[in-house]
Amino acid sequence: MKLTVLGLGLVSPAGASARDHVFFPRAGAPPPPPSPFIGPDGRRIDARYCPWIRPSQADAGRLLALARGAVAEALAALPGGDAAGIPRFVVTPAPRPGLPEGALSELARALGPAAQRFTGAAGAFAALARIAELLAGGAGGAALLVGVDSFAGVDALAERRRRPESPWLLAPPPPSEGAGALLVASAEQASRWGVAAVGEIVASRHAPGRATDEDDEPVDAAAMTALLRGLPAAAGSIQAVFGQGRVGALRCREWQFTTARCAERLSPTYFDRCLEAEIGELGAAAGVMGLACAFATVRHGAAPAEAGRSFVAWAISRDGTRGIALGAAARTGAGKVAAGAEGALPVMIPLSGAVIARGVEREAFVPPPVEAEEPGDEAWIEEGAGGVGAATSGAANDVAPALPALPRDSAPAPAVRLDAGRVLEVTRAGFYASVVDHCAELVAALARDRVEGRRSWLPETEARMLRQIDAIVAAGPRALIEVAAFWERWMDDPWKSFAGAISLAAFAGDDALAAIHRAAHLLPQDAEDHAIAVAEALALVERPGLAGLARALAASAHPIARAVGVSLRSMRGELPVEALGAALADEHDAVVRAGIWGCERLPPAQRARFVERLRGLCGGASPDVAWSAARVLVIGGEVELVRDERLSARVGLRAAELFALAGEPGDWPRLEALLGRHRPTRAALSAVARFGCPASTGWMIQQLDDEALADDAAEALRTLFGPVVEEARELEAGAWREAIAAQRLDPKRRYRGGREFSIAGAVEECASGRLSRLAVEARVDELRARLRLPDAVDVSGFWARAEANLVAFLKVARSRG
Repeated sequence: MKLTVLGLGLVSPAGASARDHVFFPRAGAPPPPPSPFIGPDGRRIDARYCPWIRPSQADAGRLLALARGAVAEALAALPGGDAAGIPRFVVTPAPRPGLPEGALSELARALGPAAQRFTGAAGAFAALARIAELLAGGAGGAALLVGVDSFAGVDALAERRRRPESPWLLAPPPPSEGAGALLVASAEQASRWGVAAVGEIVASRHAPGRATDEDDEPVDAAAMTALLRGLPAAAGSIQAVFGQGRVGALRCREWQFTTARCAERLSPTYFDRCLEAEIGELGAAAGVMGLACAFATVRHGAAPAEAGRSFVAWAISRDGTRGIALGAAARTGAGKVAAGAEGALPVMIPLSGAVIARGVEREAFVPPPVEAEEPGDEAWIEEGAGGVGAATSGAANDVAPALPALPRDSAPAPAVRLDAGRVLEVTRAGFYASVVDHCAELVAALARDRVEGRRSWLPETEARMLRQIDAIVAAGPRALIEVAAFWERWMDDPWKSFAGAISLAAFAGDDALAAIHRAAHLLPQDAEDHAIAVAEALALVERPGLAGLARALAASAHPIARAVGVSLRSMRGELPVEALGAALADEHDAVVRAGIWGCERLPPAQRARFVERLRGLCGGASPDVAWSAARVLVIGGEVELVRDERLSARVGLRAAELFALAGEPGDWPRLEALLGRHRPTRAALSAVARFGCPASTGWMIQQLDDEALADDAAEALRTLFGPVVEEARELEAGAWREAIAAQRLDPKRRYRGGREFSIAGAVEECASGRLSRLAVEARVDELRARLRLPDAVDVSGFWARAEANLVAFLKVARSRG
């Protein structure tokens, strides 16, 4: 047996294409719409449905709509007009309430006049065996396999609830719906069509088993064990499994027992994916959808490379029939994966370790026209004052009509009913827009975690962020337009600006860069935090055209766009010295600060020419600019600025950070006076803790009484004195006083973590993984200042590169200490 797979189709609440089923579940998108089905107790029944198909009954009409979507996608791989004579093999559920035999037969005929029908999830494997027989006998060169089922209906859910699961067994996934389609052909027919193969099915087996969903027979896994052992062994160890291993107790136990008996057939590290555990129970559609999902997952690179060499897909019908198929698929290639009415979409490989631009078939971004300003509240009041008054005075004396009389006899509550008010109806375009919004929100949250969360969490945080970006790029033809709209709706949140910029940059094409350019010019002129976030987001991207975008932004008349351009060019190492000098002389603070950070990234010899300019900025610029310039100078060795009273007065409480960089215990009176003139902040607590003087104990303990700063004060005390107070009492001032008094620290020395400060201790802190990126950057600055290491250390990139930079720096610092 050898069937060449040419086309795939998948439709479910997870998406409307096979590609959606690869990238959306990996990102946890979209969140399922609230179920509109209500039980007799008035509680919501958890059920999933495709929101672009209104839920009512899981009847033949609904199944036909689902199946046609999958069929159209699978057949899109063929040249036009070649699909008409292809025989159809349809897998449906067994007759049940709401789906009588006649309706199921009509469903099969609607998909193909001479369609052959099979029943249950394992019917897919019986159908494949039948297709192989027909093709081997010369009866045609291709066939279309379709599987469909739905529980998104009142009758289907009521029938399902008639068999409640035991509370002692593994809970099954929520009821769902879906359809899958596979276009298979002989190798000769595929060659005649000139269509690149997605993969091939080399064996398919099915057999009845002992335990079913209708009885409580013990699970012995004898049938599945025999099926797996009967698969050809020429392909070597099975590298991936796509089945129902997390769908209820029967299927879970069946596969566990089978793998235990057939361990020699499986790779010890095989890749496993259970589609139903991600999107809900699929009933009779599970077999075909599992196969289609297997080919799509391997094809798009969402499984290990070796998974394509040999994988199995399996399913069990409600009547106990077991089925399994052995397949292989190419991970990459010039072929195309179908995408329904949108035509054939190229293979899209997931991001890994970096953001690159990928080409997908989509609509071009066209900047919307500038809208005229709407009248303000006063104009609205003037225009509508008379009408509003008349309307309210007329309605004030209205009396509502009497409510209808209550029935004398109450009918029993139905097992399941549909609450029409809870039905969420969206178009397919609206569905994809919700995916973009959901994933972009998560990108923003994960971007914040990259900066404020522990560095040991970074690999998983960044992997999750890349999965969200994958889902955004895969989210239909309007995905780029929806990302641009998302960014424009959230111009008040710098993390949303980060998400918008990095997501737009992940699309290939000049219009993606144009969308970034436009959004940067829509930012408020005081949004410096947005400029920092956007520049960092774009610095994480590797794509053509970014250098040109950076130059265009740096030459902009908009100050925030200009700051983005200067920062981005500097981070990419593309900012000429002349342009840096112009940025330092700019009239806008955000651009000047971007220039200062660019100056810090220069080699020491080139940086020397700007030292005088930086000194001038310390005394004659705004507090923000003066602080940034002073920080660079202190790290460069000008430690006398720590004790410059005029500078401290200008930059305010941020001067505390200068004491942490290069201060000594004898500077505590100056720092104490500075703290007494300003309200405490989180940054000041961190700086005082790293300054390390035991005399600061009283000031830090005072902040434990401030509800907004109590946690930060406890963290600062741990930084200085170590974990000397148990976690349950770390907000108690008395506990800290007792523990600190017992340490008997010398007020003339600096401490870190309860031990005398040392370079080795600071290096250990940075390498521990316990600190956030912000905390690591502060300690790196401290080491640079105290060891006279002027070169900048970039830990803002993706984890692998940032970790390499940090490790190299810490190695140098350790040798100097």
